[in-house]
Amino acid sequence: MLWRKDRVFAIKIGVDCGDGLRHLGNLEDGGEVCSGDEFGSLISSMRLGGVDSAEAVNFDTTALVAIVSGISNGSAERLLNAPEDEMRRRFKSNYEFVVAQVTSEVQLPILAELRDAIAGKKGIICESVCSEFKELISMCGGPNEKLRAEQLIKRLLIVPDCPSTRIMDLPTTRKIAMKNKVVFGTGDYWHAPTLTANMGFARAISQTGSTQPLSTGKHARKLM
Repeated sequence: MLWRKDRVFAIKIGVDCGDGLRHLGNLEDGGEVCSGDEFGSLISSMRLGGVDSAEAVNFDTTALVAIVSGISNGSAERLLNAPEDEMRRRFKSNYEFVVAQVTSEVQLPILAELRDAIAGKKGIICESVCSEFKELISMCGGPNEKLRAEQLIKRLLIVPDCPSTRIMDLPTTRKIAMKNKVVFGTGDYWHAPTLTANMGFARAISQTGSTQPLSTGKHARKLM
């Protein structure tokens, strides 16, 4: 099963409109592939084909995991209602973490929330995110999570890693890692907000004193 770390939220780095717009040519999870049709509704709400970057949304790996996770797709209530001793035996030291995740999902289902943020927009991912996500799914995903991941990737446009200069010029630190600079910088290059659960990166950027601040979407919420 894939475990979500945080609620997913969107960040967009302030853009200089003078650049103009660019165009974009081993646990079974137990959930349904399209439980309650929320997953199907989410991915079908995204546009296909090339669109203006103003209508694009960039996804990082944490956002993709949240979308396909069994917890987001029908397993939350079943896990929450399972006997505590069974849950503790199954998840061991991760018990409290999993309970917090499933409780959050029952109270505030994330797929419906994300659909409002991405409906009518084109989803993009950079090549490094695509590779990382596929590897993670292969190693950790349950059968239904793998099926959802395959369907999700088909709806997304894979673009080359092309981080913007201003993001690459930021100092590389533990929290502003090169991997994150590539992912968020690619979203910045396309003038697209990035859906992520990586709140640490957003905070780290704000602490650099950058003149291009991050703005957070209305749907931003922490899981715990």
